[in-house]
Amino acid sequence: MDQLDRRGLQRAEYRRTAPGLLEIEGCCCAVRDLGVGGLRIEPAPASRVWRVDQQVSGTLVLRGGERIALRARIGRVDRAGLALLPNGGGWPTAVDIETERAALLQRQRERRGAPRLPIPAPSADASGTRTPLRDVSATGLRYALTRSESAPATGSRIEGALQLDAETVIEVRGRVVRHVGREIAVAFDPPGLDPEVLALLHRRFFPQ
Repeated sequence: MDQLDRRGLQRAEYRRTAPGLLEIEGCCCAVRDLGVGGLRIEPAPASRVWRVDQQVSGTLVLRGGERIALRARIGRVDRAGLALLPNGGGWPTAVDIETERAALLQRQRERRGAPRLPIPAPSADASGTRTPLRDVSATGLRYALTRSESAPATGSRIEGALQLDAETVIEVRGRVVRHVGREIAVAFDPPGLDPEVLALLHRRFFPQ
């Protein structure tokens, strides 16, 4: 199979979500889609010179945490990235890929179905730390970059404490899934935001 035929094979596609992870040659690569006939990396790691038919090996990390040893050859090199084709064993099975597809679809449904809590902007005379948070749900949040911040790469990990105001801090662990303008969308690592924290935010910003 000299080229990836993405139309004829079932693939796990990482759309509007954090990409898959492939570790090859000491590089962490963003996997954009995955099938039994190949996978696509965008962008190609800039620390190496890649060529068609080059043999590579590495580890593919799936959504469920499984780590699969991979042996492949480069089938295509272009400005967007690399296409890798199976090369003599070391590739996820059709069952692995279908499980990955199901996990991605379930995560997308959960994000669409999770009600979002809009965080009101502080008033001009509000004291304390001003929050860049736009909204939050059980599965993710959106925040705005400040003038001094640069945008994190899509797929990169976010971990740390988010200071909403002088009284409220929440722990954030997840991946950047979208960057639109100055707004960043983050999908939380499973199982998502603790319901008690979400209830606290409701009480804090929308007291009855």
